[in-house]
Amino acid sequence: MISKRKILVVDDNAGNRLLLQYNLEGHFDIDFAGNGLSAIDKFTQNKYDLILMDIHMPEMDGVETAIRIRQIENGKWRTPIFAITSNAYNEQRARCFDAGMDDYIVKPIHAKALVEHINLFLNSASFGAM
Repeated sequence: MISKRKILVVDDNAGNRLLLQYNLEGHFDIDFAGNGLSAIDKFTQNKYDLILMDIHMPEMDGVETAIRIRQIENGKWRTPIFAITSNAYNEQRARCFDAGMDDYIVKPIHAKALVEHINLFLNSASFGAM
């Protein structure tokens, strides 16, 4: 049996987490965090193949969370981080990439396209130990 890729979904909105769970379950092993602080905690305790990160969250937004994750990795490995946001502005996109994110997905998210995009990215990119 082939093990599923493990994804951390970080979103403060329970409805968004439920929708992503519904759309991603069966394709990936999914873990959830409701804010950036929880995401950092989970990230330090688990290995993830990819992180889906909401940008607008209380306590610690997605950009700051991505910066902290990159600091923890310290160049030893790199976990792909996809920003998920309803903000399609170029300035926000630039902030995400400057923080070390690898992709930028604008809501609404189409489930089949998201699954295909994640698989294509993970299967074509080389991540892990640098």
